[in-house]
Amino acid sequence: MISCIVIGAGPGGIVATKELLEIGFDDVLCLEQANGLGGVFAKGYDNLQLTSSVTFSMFSDFWVGEGKNHHFWTKEEAVAYWTDYAMHYGVPDHIRFGAKVTAVSSIESGAWQIGLDSGDQLQCRRLVLAIGNNNVPRFPDWCDKLTDVSYSHSRDYKNSDRFKGKRVLVVGGGESGSDVAYEISQVAEQSWVSLRESTGWVVPRKRGGHAADVSTHRGIWDLPREYGAYLSPFVLKLERGRKDPVFDALADLNDKVRARNGIWGIYGTKTLALPKAIANHGCKVVGDIVDVADGGRKLKTSDGEMLNDIDAVVFCTGYRNRAEFMPEELRACDPRKLYKHMFHPDYGDRIAWIGWARPGFGSQFPIMEMQSRYCALIFKEVLALPETGQMVQIAKQDMEAYQSQFEENANRIRSLVDYHRFMDGLARIIGCRPPLFMYFLRYPKLWLHLMYGPTQATQFRLKGPGKKLALSHEIIYRLPISTFNHIVKAGLRGRVRYAFRGLWPSRNTI
Repeated sequence: MISCIVIGAGPGGIVATKELLEIGFDDVLCLEQANGLGGVFAKGYDNLQLTSSVTFSMFSDFWVGEGKNHHFWTKEEAVAYWTDYAMHYGVPDHIRFGAKVTAVSSIESGAWQIGLDSGDQLQCRRLVLAIGNNNVPRFPDWCDKLTDVSYSHSRDYKNSDRFKGKRVLVVGGGESGSDVAYEISQVAEQSWVSLRESTGWVVPRKRGGHAADVSTHRGIWDLPREYGAYLSPFVLKLERGRKDPVFDALADLNDKVRARNGIWGIYGTKTLALPKAIANHGCKVVGDIVDVADGGRKLKTSDGEMLNDIDAVVFCTGYRNRAEFMPEELRACDPRKLYKHMFHPDYGDRIAWIGWARPGFGSQFPIMEMQSRYCALIFKEVLALPETGQMVQIAKQDMEAYQSQFEENANRIRSLVDYHRFMDGLARIIGCRPPLFMYFLRYPKLWLHLMYGPTQATQFRLKGPGKKLALSHEIIYRLPISTFNHIVKAGLRGRVRYAFRGLWPSRNTI
């Protein structure tokens, strides 16, 4: 019987397999239905470019190479990095490609049986589900009325070629929706984007040649989340002050955000794609669709506008958290009811989900790595999970905290988390949260990097299980530090407001 099986060889499956190998499991098997690494990212649309910079997207213990700190990977570059990382840690030797899982069942011994489309049956003691949550597209109910127009989901979108000269509605915002809308707006006769409320808080990938997410650092993000209500109008004023049509469109979109905590009460949309579509290519933003006529040729919006002669609709409406090959009771697990979005209270340390925590800002890849480190420690029995009742209670408390911060967005996007709170919270459990106060007193240069450089994964290798001190120092000192920009100034203003309450991470992390 195999000790651990990992399903999926996207970034989550790769890092989970690596962590299991590194902690001492020598018979790990990763099952991947495709013939190569990369998961859903490898199958993304042609011009897919990550919205988190190389600095943020890298794994903690594998340097990205010099001169790339402010670069944003294309899908090909991301897959190349993950392939190099996997090769470096010997992961491919443990991957079985072309292995599509068709059924998973729990057997009497407490183990798992996995059926493959080849007919093979495998058994393992512990299972990692790393297939991501971009598998089952979500559509609004009214899509069934689209009998006379073509419609599709962003999962199947590759490029804008088939929309040339057409009248196209894109439904939904977010990062993929913004990219799709921008590409289509350049070739369509007319394009619209239908938003229920907003498209998230829009920020550019870069500011002045520097990756904007370098400013996703502790200097600002360690402040109480209520400060977002004061930070947001400050940022909006600066964006409008540029006197640039693209940034005017950005500010108009961000003005639609009604979250109590502003920028910290919603997810980030880290691309200028939609503002460019609006400012440069005549794309129009409309409300939610409330009525469908003529098989979809006529669509009425919640703000009373009628869209006529529609040719095609593209739904960028997200996905459902579902894995059809799992046992019935585990097919549609709610990430918010999993302990740390990872462990089902009823199944304990028998199974872990990796990649079902998606940050509003920051990057999902460091979260995948942190979850994988915790998973390996649990599976190896270096750490133990809380009792079942405690896991239920903690998951409930976490859910309530996110509902308080993100309001309706937390209910609608069940995997949405606050990057800094999630990472610091899991780091406390593992024992790898960086000792900021000690560094402030003894190593101020390192402290400066930790506080005002991007809060990426490497700083969680400075102590605790999985510590790689020399490598961490080498990488951290190579990472950029934020310029003395408007975000740093806002952070300092916030510290004065809260009487330095946020100088080091507060203890109310999730």
